[in-house]
Amino acid sequence: MVASVVVEPAGVEDAPGILHLMAVVGAEGQWIANEGPAMTVEQQRRLIQGLNPQDHLLLVARAEGTVVGTLEMVRGPLPKMRHTATVGMALLPDWRGQRLGERLLRAAERWAAQVGVEKISLSVFATNLPAIRLYRRLGYVEEGRRRGQYRIAGALVDELWMAKWSPFD
Repeated sequence: MVASVVVEPAGVEDAPGILHLMAVVGAEGQWIANEGPAMTVEQQRRLIQGLNPQDHLLLVARAEGTVVGTLEMVRGPLPKMRHTATVGMALLPDWRGQRLGERLLRAAERWAAQVGVEKISLSVFATNLPAIRLYRRLGYVEEGRRRGQYRIAGALVDELWMAKWSPFD
């Protein structure tokens, strides 16, 4: 894509774009578990307004005002898990393969380091080879596998759990 992309924390104005992006990626049926709208625009706006910046990060990648990527990172909610965070990410189809996922993850890693997170975890379908290559290239390693955890297009698909420990570079 030609347009320049800005990666920054989501604002309430991004709620419709985030929901549109998640609907598009979910409808593809092969990259994320969510296949339909999880909330309304108003619910998404309230979620963004209520984010605690020490516990929850929601980033958007915007090109010419359009949300083309999003990343959510949530810190472990219990005292025994405060050193961890879990991340999920989605990109519109035309924006994949352009290092946008890397930009989002690097921004999330900077936030994690700032708030004291020591370990970032994620799950990915074993069939999502482009994402797995990205995660490995950035230093994420496989920690576990749940065999046949999902059924995608009639086939059982494993879920991989990957993680990266600080320092995040």
